[in-house]
Amino acid sequence: MKRKLNSNSSVWLYVQNRYFITGLFGLLWVSFISDIDLFFLMKSQRQLNAYNKEVKHFEERIDAMRFDLNDLSSDPLKLERFARERYFMKRPDEDLFRIIPAKDVSAS
Repeated sequence: MKRKLNSNSSVWLYVQNRYFITGLFGLLWVSFISDIDLFFLMKSQRQLNAYNKEVKHFEERIDAMRFDLNDLSSDPLKLERFARERYFMKRPDEDLFRIIPAKDVSAS
């Protein structure tokens, strides 16, 4: 048995209501048609989450560098070791030899 939409049907009453039609049109406009639509908001949220992860990563690196700086500032032996290993510094009466491993070249 098929049911017809008559003037007393509750669905038909909502469709005839101008406020419902205007609200539905506004919701569709904001969700899909406007410049700041639903897809733009989701993309922006993903981008914001990626930036927040990047900020967290850099904050952790900054904390590690602050710890290293504090450690190097307080201990002269660690500072000397850091300078020797990182910048190949030497004392005036020393000779420094740097050994660089040869690249593995296969005969073709």
